[in-house]
Amino acid sequence: MFHGKNLQVVRMLQGLSRKELGEKLNVSEQSIWQFEKQMIEPSFENILKMKDILQVRSDFFFEEFIVEQTFFETNVAYRKADVSSRKKINSEVVYLNVAAKMINYLESFVNVPPKTLLALRKESFKWLNDGGPNAKIEAAAEQARKFLGIYQDNSNLFLSLEKSGIYVLEKNIGGKADAYSAWSTEDIPIIVLGIKKSAVRRNFDLAHELGHLLMHAHVDFGVLDKTERQLKEREADYFASCFLLPNEIMQSEFKQLKKISNPDSYAPLKLKYNVSIQALEMRAYKLGFLTPKQHSYFYRQIALRDYRQEEPLDREITLKRPGKIRSIFNLILTNKLTDVQRIENEFKCQRQLLEEMFSIEPAFFVPFEEQDKFTDLNNVLRVEF
Repeated sequence: MFHGKNLQVVRMLQGLSRKELGEKLNVSEQSIWQFEKQMIEPSFENILKMKDILQVRSDFFFEEFIVEQTFFETNVAYRKADVSSRKKINSEVVYLNVAAKMINYLESFVNVPPKTLLALRKESFKWLNDGGPNAKIEAAAEQARKFLGIYQDNSNLFLSLEKSGIYVLEKNIGGKADAYSAWSTEDIPIIVLGIKKSAVRRNFDLAHELGHLLMHAHVDFGVLDKTERQLKEREADYFASCFLLPNEIMQSEFKQLKKISNPDSYAPLKLKYNVSIQALEMRAYKLGFLTPKQHSYFYRQIALRDYRQEEPLDREITLKRPGKIRSIFNLILTNKLTDVQRIENEFKCQRQLLEEMFSIEPAFFVPFEEQDKFTDLNNVLRVEF
C-alpha cells in the first residue's frame, strides 16, 4: 500500500511545496495533495520519478516511515528572518526530526560522551539571574567561553561546540535566514547553518545560536510577537559579541586602534580573532570606543567599500565544516559495525540523501563500499508456479 504520509515527510524534508513537486512530475498540486492523503495512488512512472527527485528508494513509499516528533516549531530559534513563513518553519522542523532519527540510529552503534552543554545550560540560568540585562548576558557569555575552553583566537569554536554535545548541520536554508537552532524534547541540541557564509560570519552564527540554546531553551517562539522576537535576537547577538570578543581582552586591543572608524583598521584583529570587521566594530562601539557619529561613519565606509557582503581576508580564512557526524560514520564503517548498504536499507534512501543531509562529499563513502558485487542467493525472489 502506498503511504501518502511518507511522501509528505520526504517532500518537506527536501523543502519542496506540493506545487513545486507537482511541476517536477508534470502533475497538478491537487494531485500531490491527493497522493499524500491517499485518495489516489501515483502511477508507477511517477513513483520512479519521485524516488529520484526525493532521493529515496521506491520501497520507501510502501512501508510506514515513522518519525518521532522531538522537535517542534515553537522551540526553533531562527536567525533574523523567515519566522513569518509557517510552511518554511514546518519544513525545517521535519528536517530536524528526520535528522534526529538518523542521528539516534548512528549513536546506537557507539558510546556517545555525555552532553556537557546540559550542565552549561543549567549554570547559565544562574548567571542570567544576577545584574542588569547586558551584565547578565556578558557574565553568561564569559563563563560559557571558559566552560567550553575556547582559545583566545576562537579557532577551536566549531570543535568545542560539537564536543559539548551539539550536532552542527549545514544546508541550504533558503529565504533570508542565516541559521537556526533548537533543543529536542530529549535534550539533543542542534544548530543548522546556512551554506553561503564566510568563516568569520559562520563563527558569529555559531556563537549566536549557542546564545539561543543557553538563554532561550524554554522560550516558546511561537507566541512571541515581532518586537519580542527581535529582543531575543538582540540578546543572542550580544551574547555572541561578548563570547567571541571578551571585554578584558578587547579593551586593550581597541585602545591601540588609531583610526577607530576606519573599517580597514580592524583587519589585523579580524585575522587574530576570526571575527568579522563589522562584529569587531560593533563590539568596540558597545564598549564605548566610538561615538554615534563615528559609528555611523564606519557603516557609510562599509557601504562605500562594498564590504557588506565580502570583507577583506574573507577568502584567506579557512571555512570550517561540521565533523561530528562524519566522524561517527567513519568510526562505524571503519570498524564494520554496519555498512553503507545497511544504512541505506534502514532508511530506504539513496546515498545522496545521506550526503546532503550531513554535508558529506560522495568520495567519503567510496572506500566503504562492498567489494563483493555478487548477489546473495538468499535475496533472489522465488517464483511460485
